[in-house]
Amino acid sequence: MNSKYPVLEVFDSVQGEGLHAGLGATFIRLAGCNLRCTWCDTAYSVAGDGGESLSVEELLARQAFAQPMVIITGGEPTLHDLGPLVQALHARGKYVCLETNGTNPVPEEWGIDWITVSPKPQSGYAVRCRANELKYVVDEGFSLAVVDFDKAPGHIILQVESCRPASVAKAYALVMENPQHKLRLGVQLHKLIGVE
Repeated sequence: MNSKYPVLEVFDSVQGEGLHAGLGATFIRLAGCNLRCTWCDTAYSVAGDGGESLSVEELLARQAFAQPMVIITGGEPTLHDLGPLVQALHARGKYVCLETNGTNPVPEEWGIDWITVSPKPQSGYAVRCRANELKYVVDEGFSLAVVDFDKAPGHIILQVESCRPASVAKAYALVMENPQHKLRLGVQLHKLIGVE
């Protein structure tokens, strides 16, 4: 394996969002993104030339990977061939999750166990890959008209934007007024408890 990845950081924390919220995980944050969202909460990860270029072996040697779940995030991690990294993590018995904006396909041969897609307005809310869960950030202007209910039925999260009152009110109302869609209101647990 000689693939190199632009690694910004590797750290252990709890998954703060989605259906795995509250579970311990090791996060691998890769540099580079194909979108430029002005409100991005990891704007430092957008530049493709950031991070330290590490092989799979170098990356695995730097971190204990004590948690059973590993989450590959970014930026936009699908800009990189994740197959060798996922294979190496599976060889260590890890459950591998991907957080993506959904604008790129995710090859089946990568073997990702769980895909969280967070469609963005900058891409027209495109979802071009399979999704185990969809996570939409809700602001005052958000509408269910952008939600692709067929992509992840029953696993659609309306993510509150940094606990802003208007976002909370909008997400709450949408969940309560649309029981047929089994929408879930999501918060950023890691921010509420003050961890990375």
